[in-house]
Amino acid sequence: MKNRKTKTKLFKWSLDEIEGCLMLLVTIMLVIDVFLGILARFVHFEIVFATELGKYLFIWLCLLGISAAAKDNQHIRISIIVEKLPVSPRITWIVSQVIFLIFSILFFYVGMRLAWMHFIMDKSTVGFNFPMFVFTAALPVGFFLTSWRLIQDILNQIRRPGKNRWGMDQTTAQELGEQGSFNGTKRM
Repeated sequence: MKNRKTKTKLFKWSLDEIEGCLMLLVTIMLVIDVFLGILARFVHFEIVFATELGKYLFIWLCLLGISAAAKDNQHIRISIIVEKLPVSPRITWIVSQVIFLIFSILFFYVGMRLAWMHFIMDKSTVGFNFPMFVFTAALPVGFFLTSWRLIQDILNQIRRPGKNRWGMDQTTAQELGEQGSFNGTKRM
């Protein structure tokens, strides 16, 4: 029984921290790659794969970063529109997350097709003859994790309606207009 609880905790922790762990691993690989590239130039020895590998690792890092930002609610949003709408900020938050989810699922699908195409064609990178699907898999992996985080956030917002992610009160923009105030400032 205790072993099962430990496995469950480990699984939950790995799901919660997967982006951070993958980003740490890719960052370490990127730093080593850039260091070797700089060192090779310093001693006048050319490492063919250094630039190309760095580019693909950076793509992986960016796509994992999209998911990490979605998990921590760090994406840029324009809240002025929310203030003007006559609906609850909670509803607009859920709608915006659903739109982002549709976008993420679309990119997941396109990324899967691209990675599958590279796998079937046995396409490899130019510089160091490595399978290209390993790098194009960044798209479906990144957007799958992003979709997962968005679904979690949408469900949490539905389950706990008191929590407002926009940072506004649960008052509608119409009520704010009737009170003569937006964002806590009174109109004169």
